[in-house]
Amino acid sequence: MKLIKLIVAVGIVFALGGVFGISIGNSSGLQTLVPQLAALAQPAQSDAEKSIEAAPVAAPESAPVQVGVVGVLQAVGSQSLSVETNDGMQLLTIDGTAGAEQGLSAIDQLKVGDKVAVWAQKVNGQVVASKIVVVPQKPERTHYVGLIVTASADRLDVVGQQGETTSFRLDDTVQRLPDAAYTPQVGDTVTVVAKPDPLGEGWLAVAVVKQ
Repeated sequence: MKLIKLIVAVGIVFALGGVFGISIGNSSGLQTLVPQLAALAQPAQSDAEKSIEAAPVAAPESAPVQVGVVGVLQAVGSQSLSVETNDGMQLLTIDGTAGAEQGLSAIDQLKVGDKVAVWAQKVNGQVVASKIVVVPQKPERTHYVGLIVTASADRLDVVGQQGETTSFRLDDTVQRLPDAAYTPQVGDTVTVVAKPDPLGEGWLAVAVVKQ
């Protein structure tokens, strides 16, 4: 009878252990249960928090860089200019405050062929003009009266009435007056008719007239 009671008691212990998940001599069941409880303890993220984490961070805009452009206008638009410079063609965007000086009251008064100096800002690879100035060109022709101090086949140096010396390049197209056979000599008083030299910054003599 005692043996039967002992067997029943042992059976009850094993049955209770199966119901409550208790493993005698083995803690693997408890170890498995702890991570599951930890996962349930984590709060769920809201949609707003997820969207904030997923949103890309915008790259900061580069700071404006001041630049200057000098060249000859090739095209004039309502919102842009094309300028031929020593480094090639430059496209400029016009902002709303850009203005022209030296007698020009509006951008639309600029014309192709004008030599201009442009103040601009380079922002994210785009050149935006903020100020435009027309650079005065040399007159098409000048009459220069003076005394020849140096004469060669391709150049004359003439001292003017104010004591300044001006050089003139000569080529095969120069006219010699009053006689086509006239050869300019040092000491001659002459009037030189000249134009801006297309090959440089000086003057090209169109005619040399002996006084």
